[in-house]
Amino acid sequence: MGNLLIKYIQPEKINDRVDPNFTFLTYGDSDPKKVHSVMKHIRPGSYVFFHTSYNKQAYITAYFIVEKVLTKKENATEIACIHTDSSDDEVVILGSRQHSKILTFPLPFDKRVVDNLPSLNIDWGHVTSERQSELKTISDPTRAHRELSAGEVGWLVGECQYRG
Repeated sequence: MGNLLIKYIQPEKINDRVDPNFTFLTYGDSDPKKVHSVMKHIRPGSYVFFHTSYNKQAYITAYFIVEKVLTKKENATEIACIHTDSSDDEVVILGSRQHSKILTFPLPFDKRVVDNLPSLNIDWGHVTSERQSELKTISDPTRAHRELSAGEVGWLVGECQYRG
C-alpha cells in the first residue's frame, strides 16, 4: 500500500471542472500515467494529499484516507452513480467521510515542508542561485503524482492536525 501527493488545478482554470471534489470526497483521472500511478500505489487505507497553487504560493489543501478505488473497466455502474466530475474518469478515488480532512487553513507547501518530504528529491540550487522561484522549484517536480513514505505521511498528518 502506498500514498500519493497529487497536484490539482483550480476549477476556473480548467473549464470549471471540479476535481478533486472536496464536498463529495472524490478524485478521478484518465491520464494514462496518473491512472497507472493510482492503480500501482493506492488501496483502501492509503493517504492521498492534494496540493495546488494560489497567488504565487503552493498549498496542501486536503487529504483523503482512501475508502475505495474504482475503475471504469470494473466498476462502471458504481462510477456512473457518482454525481461529480470524477464520474467521467477512468479511475476514481473515494475518500473516507470519517477520516479525510479538508484544511480550513491550507498548509503552505514551501521549503520547510519539502525539506520534510525527502522522497520528493527537490533540488534547491535553482532557488539559491535565483534562476527560478520557490513555487516553480516545487511545482515542476510535483506535477506528476508523487509517492510518499509512511514517515512523510505521518509528518504531514501532524502538520495538518490543527488546520480545520
